[in-house]
Amino acid sequence: MSLSSAITQLDTEFQATPLNFTVEQSLQARLQHLLRQELGETILARGGFDHDDTTNYKEKYIRRLAEPHEISSVQSEVNYGSPNANKRLDIAVLQPESTPQYSDLDYVPSAETPNLTVRFVDGTKYFPAAAITHAIEIKYIKNVDIAGSRLERDSLDEWPYLNNDLRKLAELPDTVSRHLLICTNKNPFQRGEEDVYGTTKAQRRFERVQTECDARDITLTEIHPRE
Repeated sequence: MSLSSAITQLDTEFQATPLNFTVEQSLQARLQHLLRQELGETILARGGFDHDDTTNYKEKYIRRLAEPHEISSVQSEVNYGSPNANKRLDIAVLQPESTPQYSDLDYVPSAETPNLTVRFVDGTKYFPAAAITHAIEIKYIKNVDIAGSRLERDSLDEWPYLNNDLRKLAELPDTVSRHLLICTNKNPFQRGEEDVYGTTKAQRRFERVQTECDARDITLTEIHPRE
């Protein structure tokens, strides 16, 4: 199963059992499971930290977390960047680094290479952006108007709900495949509808979102109940 087929499987399950997905975390957990089953690999990971990033009594616990061990390459809520400019992905598929970004921290345990070196700042873990191969953001819209008139505006700053995800994905390295999933309960973009009030406007706004995704090399998937 590829990443796209895992997303298709999630769509199929949403159609069959929508009450099984009441919150965004349900979609996230199920997609992570599908990806771990079919796309995930076991990779070697370790942690590292600067002494200024942890207090004395906590350091012994952080050292324990930092010891090299195997993890799944598919992780959720992946922090990357830095404490002053932190960003987070709903799901990321990771790979080991031949030259770890965080190898020059004050404490990094020895490990075989390649490995994935994660920076600890107190209890928070920061993954290197260069280790991300697939990035997925999920937006579950239930009771708000995601297809409102603000999508007609030129500035992404004025777009509700989607602007941060589009920017975050676009800023990742070009080697990363980027995916935005929009899941809704009521088909706000009226895809597949004909001659319903506001259909033309709603569909035009979806096309606008699609255009913005295409310009940033983001694969857009929209999931909604279908008859």
